[in-house]
Amino acid sequence: MDLDLEECTTKTPAGIRCQVKVAALTPTQNAVGLDEVNDKVARYSAKTKADLKDYLIVHPVPIVIGNGGKFYLTDHHHLTNALWKTAEGRNKAGIDTKNARVAVTVLHNLASLKGYHFWKAMHEARLVYLYDHYGAGPIRPKDLLPHVKDLLNDPYRGLAWAVRTRYGYHKDPHPFAEFLWADFFRIRIIIDNWILKDKIRGSEVLISNLPEDQRKDLIDSAMQWAKSPEARGMPGYIGPN
Repeated sequence: MDLDLEECTTKTPAGIRCQVKVAALTPTQNAVGLDEVNDKVARYSAKTKADLKDYLIVHPVPIVIGNGGKFYLTDHHHLTNALWKTAEGRNKAGIDTKNARVAVTVLHNLASLKGYHFWKAMHEARLVYLYDHYGAGPIRPKDLLPHVKDLLNDPYRGLAWAVRTRYGYHKDPHPFAEFLWADFFRIRIIIDNWILKDKIRGSEVLISNLPEDQRKDLIDSAMQWAKSPEARGMPGYIGPN
């Protein structure tokens, strides 16, 4: 789907808004919360072509061009992963994986930097999240997944999204804020007791698939933790009131 924007190239300077095929984007994190992704897929799939185009134009994703000219996605991994999944299935806009595009804003053009020098610049700018979908790391840059379609589920990132959408904390511009919340919950809450029974891996849990009473108890518990004194200092902390 053409967004009527200039196509990005390896020479596009910083500050320019252009368009890129989703297939050309390289992630800078390995995890998403699939609960949030699935919510977006449902909404994107119901949009007409004109509505989806308007949505994408006003929700540009930030990229860095570097490491020999690759397009590195530095935020909105949920949006791009959801758009790819939308394109894989039936959708009202008629997009497919060959023509799915997003509007992007070029933060930096570091095409001349490669390898260690590129990743050092990315790390210092807080533009890469070198932790896996279990919160473990740091991982090596070469262990980052090559395509947005490959992103793995971190259910605690999904829990962080569920709490934020219920106003447990404010959306905050702090780098990786919702991953910080995911790690805050990770050491305090077991999302599904089937994990303790060795019946399921944590990455296989979808909060939306839990029985309603279990899902409610889980989110209520997370909301209490988010508003507790222990969360003071977390990005977007609201407090008990």
